[in-house]
Amino acid sequence: MKKYYHLLTCCAVIVIIISIFSGFSNPVEEDIIKDILEQRTSIMQKAFYNQITKDKAESELEKIETYPIITEDIKQLRQWENTQLDIVKNMNITYIKSEKSLLEFTTYRVNILWEMSGLSEEYFMEGDYHAVFKKINNQYKLSCFDPI
Repeated sequence: MKKYYHLLTCCAVIVIIISIFSGFSNPVEEDIIKDILEQRTSIMQKAFYNQITKDKAESELEKIETYPIITEDIKQLRQWENTQLDIVKNMNITYIKSEKSLLEFTTYRVNILWEMSGLSEEYFMEGDYHAVFKKINNQYKLSCFDPI
């Protein structure tokens, strides 16, 4: 009976250690993903409100994005006419969950609570998104960002 107690204790300690160390890698990845999504939102918003030039925005996006989203974003920037858009006051990423990995691509499910400011009011929007990231030379780049 005493041997089983020691065996059970050892197994419990191993499970605890594994769960602790497996939790260390995930937050770092989540922080990188949050940072890239927030950067993209900021760059696009600044470009749309003429706070930075379209060329500067394209250059900044190239640092954090890859095909196919980079071509879509550049096309959007070049076709943009000066009209009123609602402003993103705050972008709160409430959760990130890894769904699939294939080669250098990883798909995440991301929930975002948007705090917006429109012409007549301020409001909140919440949405789930699929975000695909490509790992290139140990650097993550956004490849796809679509609402679910």
